[in-house]
Amino acid sequence: MDIATATPLLESAFRAGVAEVGEFLGTHLISGMIPAFFIAGAIAVFLEKQRITRLMGRNASPWMAYPVASFSGALLTVCSCGVLPIFTGIRQQGAGIGPAFTFLFSAPAVNLISLTYTYTYMGTKVMVARLISVLICSIAIGMCMKAIFGEDPPGPDATAVHVMADDEGRTDGQQIIFFATLVLIMVTSTGMFDSIIAQIVPASLFAVIAPNLAVPLSRIIPKLVLIFCEIGIIFVMLKKWFHPDEVTQWLKKSWSLFLMIFPKVLLGIFISGLLAAIFPLARFMAWFDTNTMKSNLTVAFIGAMMYFGTIVGVNIVSTMTRFGMHIGPALTLLLSGPAMSLPELMVLIPLVGPRKAFTYLALVVVMTASCGMIFGML
Repeated sequence: MDIATATPLLESAFRAGVAEVGEFLGTHLISGMIPAFFIAGAIAVFLEKQRITRLMGRNASPWMAYPVASFSGALLTVCSCGVLPIFTGIRQQGAGIGPAFTFLFSAPAVNLISLTYTYTYMGTKVMVARLISVLICSIAIGMCMKAIFGEDPPGPDATAVHVMADDEGRTDGQQIIFFATLVLIMVTSTGMFDSIIAQIVPASLFAVIAPNLAVPLSRIIPKLVLIFCEIGIIFVMLKKWFHPDEVTQWLKKSWSLFLMIFPKVLLGIFISGLLAAIFPLARFMAWFDTNTMKSNLTVAFIGAMMYFGTIVGVNIVSTMTRFGMHIGPALTLLLSGPAMSLPELMVLIPLVGPRKAFTYLALVVVMTASCGMIFGML
């Protein structure tokens, strides 16, 4: 390929990478990443290390640790990048390597909203298969990581945050309410309550102010009001239940996690968009019209390198099945696509080391491909 031919392709790929970053900033920055950093900082500062180690720690019962990690991850609404600060937070607070990686897979792989979308676009069987596969894959991946690497000693950040003595005055109920409100802010910002808001707040209320923008305003303004009310509740709880030094520590910890992770996420998303433009998946649809291990492994690896959200992935995979993709590789892509991405891999390498990062990638590819192939055979 000469320079004259390559230049337009590179320019197009560069624009695609920039567009991917722009789409991420517009759709996931506020709704996913920012709340995730505050949740991660709160875990590191407000949640006693004993709570984490009791449930998901190195010496916790695997019969409790792995299901707790899998189900708690699936309850969140985060992308493969948004889960990283929370993963870092629970690791620093003493979570074992197995449950931590179980959480890392399950949190972006499935959530209540994505299950609803899966049911709507692809039916009950695919929805149930997706839920069961995520639980199996997440626990299997976590157990494999524990078996391969064992338990490494706590890193230098594990004791970098000390909970204030006043924390002893907070009850478990107050802790649960505080963290539930943080998660509620994330869930609200991702649009989970948009359909409810649309039924409660009719567009006609905004028709007088801006007739042409009545519908979007009826969605955005009530949503913002709800988020600000939830933030106000957080502010009241911080004033009543937390020491000012704890609040300062929380903000500092959230900011340090942001600086450590977010720049790498943006770089990874740019590269992911660039590669997607150079190697569009639609060109290789003939590779995925049969349920073979080769096709499942190939689509699992491609999905693990791509970046798309848990919900958007449903639309992508549903469209591909209409163009001939077999249902086995389709489930594989539903699992690997949201659960792993090139941006996540780029951040994981400095966080946990290249051996653990690439082993996790390999396990994601193998486990999701196996689940897809078994489902395709059934």
